[in-house]
Amino acid sequence: MEKERRRWYKKGINIVVIAIVVIVLGAGIIFASTQSIDNNALITYGFFKKQLDQLKTYIDSKINELDSKISKASNASQSSTDVTQLQKQLSNLNLEVEKLRKRVSDLEAKLKVQTSGQGQAKSEFVLTKGYEIVKVPKGKVIVFDASTEFILRVGRAVATVPKGASLIDLTAAKDIGNNQQISKNHLVLIVKNDGRGFKAIDDVWVIVNGGYKIK
Repeated sequence: MEKERRRWYKKGINIVVIAIVVIVLGAGIIFASTQSIDNNALITYGFFKKQLDQLKTYIDSKINELDSKISKASNASQSSTDVTQLQKQLSNLNLEVEKLRKRVSDLEAKLKVQTSGQGQAKSEFVLTKGYEIVKVPKGKVIVFDASTEFILRVGRAVATVPKGASLIDLTAAKDIGNNQQISKNHLVLIVKNDGRGFKAIDDVWVIVNGGYKIK
């Protein structure tokens, strides 16, 4: 009878370990979903890796804690009350796991919508952390990702856009067509990832918020 109680106790501890790992990993993904994820969000591998690294210490501590309980269970008798309490904890964890599964499924659907229809992979662009100053050498072309904003600060530049497309000058409330000069200190928006950007006539300094690549 005593061996049977120990066997069920160890089995329950193992299930707790698995449940905690699932819950913590799910919580990391759900945390990402609260960070203003929409069709214009920039979600990167580095972002998720950072979140998972932060959770790793927590997971390890919980596993070590449960390992300690297993060790104690091997060296001491466990009452039927301990087993009952463990079964109750497992039941509660199972409910939480089911809730997390649904929320993770909802998040995956959002991410699928976000990434569908994008012309180029996010990894092709350098992603800024907020507004950053970028130098574009004379004669070079800078191409922006969708939903990127920029402000030309120093130098001259002309727009490079596909046929029928334009850059949106939010300050002047007008479109900037291909080969048209970009005004300094105007906030410009890129609405689509299709090669829109500008060519530097001089060495250019530009403030960028979003994704870009220089070629």
